Amino acid sequence: MIIGLIVLFIIAIIIGLPYILKTNKPKRTAIVYSCLIVIGFVMSLLQIIDKMPPSPVILIEKIVKGVFY
Repeated sequence: MIIGLIVLFIIAIIIGLPYILKTNKPKRTAIVYSCLIVIGFVMSLLQIIDKMPPSPVILIEKIVKGVFY
């Protein structure tokens, strides 16, 4: 399933790349597109391997503890 996921995201990138290059600000659009693709890939991968992503509350708590302690 992981190979299928990788192939699917590569196809999505190949299909989306020409449209990104045609925009007024291709660099900015490519950065946003890349972030969304990476987030989508990571979330899909976590679902495939049956691992829950950490809660945002846990992440915020770690940041606060890191800053104040």
